[in-house]
Amino acid sequence: MTHDPTPTDPPPDRAAVATADEPVRIPSWMREPEVEHELTRSERLRLRWGRYGGTLLGAVGVLLVLVLVGGLALGGFRFVQRAHDGAPLLPRPGGASPPAPRPTDASGNSLGPFVATPAEAYAEGAAAVVPPAAHRTGPFTAEQVTDALARVRRALVEGRVEPRMLDGDPDGFLAVLAPQNRDSVRRDLASGISLGFASRIADRADPGLDRDEQVRGRGTITYRSTTAASGVRALEVTTRFVWAYPFDLWRPQAYRPGAELVTLRDEVVWLVPYPDDVGPAGRGLWLDSARITLQNADCPAMRRGFLALAEAEPLRRRTAPAPTGDVYDESWRAGDGEEC
Repeated sequence: MTHDPTPTDPPPDRAAVATADEPVRIPSWMREPEVEHELTRSERLRLRWGRYGGTLLGAVGVLLVLVLVGGLALGGFRFVQRAHDGAPLLPRPGGASPPAPRPTDASGNSLGPFVATPAEAYAEGAAAVVPPAAHRTGPFTAEQVTDALARVRRALVEGRVEPRMLDGDPDGFLAVLAPQNRDSVRRDLASGISLGFASRIADRADPGLDRDEQVRGRGTITYRSTTAASGVRALEVTTRFVWAYPFDLWRPQAYRPGAELVTLRDEVVWLVPYPDDVGPAGRGLWLDSARITLQNADCPAMRRGFLALAEAEPLRRRTAPAPTGDVYDESWRAGDGEEC
């Protein structure tokens, strides 16, 4: 509440404060004689801080802001990178961490798609197919067996590692077969039931095949003399191989060893009829049967008869053991693999 002056109140004297009769009080430190005093070290530091403290504080503040911005930028990059790789964004309960990644070089880059996998010891390309020694078998002479094994070897190379087949051109493979067998095999290629004997990379595979690396493989070739139900004598050649196809996975070092490999185990039976038992169009190599096991392959591509890397899964999933075991294990047989 305010008080309104009445007519009897004297008007306030605005100069009364300055003209009061109360004597002026001088502080005691102004009346004491001057005494020379040498500053201590702490006093000198306080004096300097008083002069420059504001400038230093501003500089320190700017430095802290730069450090904070840099840290946020680095943290943001790592966050985005972990999110892309599918790594956990928060610590796992109990402090568990994902399995150690593959071996890398001093810069943290992968040493290669086959490193730390069984395929690291496999031969490259055509060198993976080594026929056994040829011996006389049934009605077939050693020379005829040698010729039959050479045809089988060529079919394996043309079907599994040659760039033209990988790019979708089967003509080189078809040329190895007996003329009478080509049409049926061509139909299998067209219908997409050809992975048992031919490896073609899907046109739009992403990632695509790593062209800087060769397909690797390892396997065995056995043969025996047999007679078909029709009475045709034939040399039966059975090939059992594991093939590893490297795909150009981005930042493979973030994944388990072999994450960029599509691995195929096949078991193919080939027949070479005895020349005297068939006509000219039936002579040569026949594809009798084929079974396969695939690992880390894309199911839609498989259904069309092509190879592609399985859709990139987060690190926490890719490091889990394959649900059906290891395709490289010798206990596996063609046909025992993953299902789509």
